[in-house]
Amino acid sequence: MSNEPFDILITNGLVVADGKITRADIGIRGEKIVEILTDDNPSAVPYSPSPAPRVLNAADKYIFPGIIDAHVHPIYLDDKYDTSVSAAFGGVTTLIHYAYVKPNEKILPTLETFRDDGLANSLLDFGMHAGLFDVEQQIQDVGSAFAMGVTTFKVFMTYAKLKWMTDDYWLTALMDVVGQQRGLVHVHCENGLATDYLEDKYNRAELDSKKMFTAMRPALLEAEATNRAISIAQVTNCAVYIVHNSAAENLEPLRRAKQNGWRVIGETCPHYLALTDETTQTLGALAKIGPPLRTVRDNEAMWQGLREGTITTIGSDHAPKEKLPDFFESQYGAPHIETMLPVCYDLAVNHGKLGLGKHEALPQLIAAMSETPAKTFGLYPRKGALRVGSDADLVIFDPHKTWTISNTNQHSNAGFTLYEGRTVTGAVELTMQRGRVIVEHGALRAEKGGARFLATNTAHLYE
Repeated sequence: MSNEPFDILITNGLVVADGKITRADIGIRGEKIVEILTDDNPSAVPYSPSPAPRVLNAADKYIFPGIIDAHVHPIYLDDKYDTSVSAAFGGVTTLIHYAYVKPNEKILPTLETFRDDGLANSLLDFGMHAGLFDVEQQIQDVGSAFAMGVTTFKVFMTYAKLKWMTDDYWLTALMDVVGQQRGLVHVHCENGLATDYLEDKYNRAELDSKKMFTAMRPALLEAEATNRAISIAQVTNCAVYIVHNSAAENLEPLRRAKQNGWRVIGETCPHYLALTDETTQTLGALAKIGPPLRTVRDNEAMWQGLREGTITTIGSDHAPKEKLPDFFESQYGAPHIETMLPVCYDLAVNHGKLGLGKHEALPQLIAAMSETPAKTFGLYPRKGALRVGSDADLVIFDPHKTWTISNTNQHSNAGFTLYEGRTVTGAVELTMQRGRVIVEHGALRAEKGGARFLATNTAHLYE
């Protein structure tokens, strides 16, 4: 340890990292963690009670590595600045945005524009996934994305009528190309043509589209597409990331892939852990998301998937959009990023949804929300870790504060939250990135323009 004083010292906190909870002090100098002082690892050089210009007492509070949200859409009602603000209030310190490359657009110019917008306007560091809507015309430019540090690509197996769907031919072609460059393909798995048929069938019968929503997009057709995507990925030797798993039936192909040692990563989202179709029936179009909110059985299956390691990451799928009164005509999407950590914490720890004691459940939850995403996208241990040399990205979390979620205490432009009136115990007290306090005690402390672009690296998935 250097004799040079810390810029910030956080004392008496319960550090949740590396699979355990440890009481520790964290010394920060500049943008980095430079010392972690525990009973088992006391400082080699004694320090005074106030060795820093600022001392934060985190007694009886947790210190988490900053949450990494690898499933973010900052292109709707929340732009990159708004998204980063909501994220920071929710304890998120790193974002990986989906940069959509629409038909007639080229990959590299779209990514460059997206990156430059983020550097100018985001509060938080960010990486990017390239979302491809016309693989046939865009596949030849995939290499240019790798060259700028974008190694992950998303496609939809659904939304055929919206012309968002990538068919199996071009999904196979993309996986073949991306696998050769040791990248990662993200797939929204629902059978697009079958779900479109069911949608047409029930609409022709003039049935209420809200009541028939899960019947239009049934769990079996999500699992079928998941199995198909995994199979194509294995045949093409490509790593695949199955986004927003919602259905119990999805665990079967994911488990088989894990047992076989295939390069498959499963993600779920807070709303698939916490909400059901009852929310959709109550809130209508506000809760129209894809895949749909399903059943308590599906919620429990997603928790089971996390417990057993079949599902290893949690992402928000933050996509607040304007909603129309007509359920069928309204867009898919809702705000999720600010409520993700408190909702998941309350369920996993306070309500025992991970099926473990607090000292086992909390490290596993934080791993799924920080450490594992960081490792998956090649950001660890710079991000997703509380270690000497890591970026000073962290969250001080008060596990004792009970509060009620309401649109009035949220920071998205959505104008609603799917958790209106829900009371949770556990709240973000402070969010810090690279030694800079972003949010503290419910107030924004930072200005935009301090973000850095993070190149991803997925080559390790092939080792």
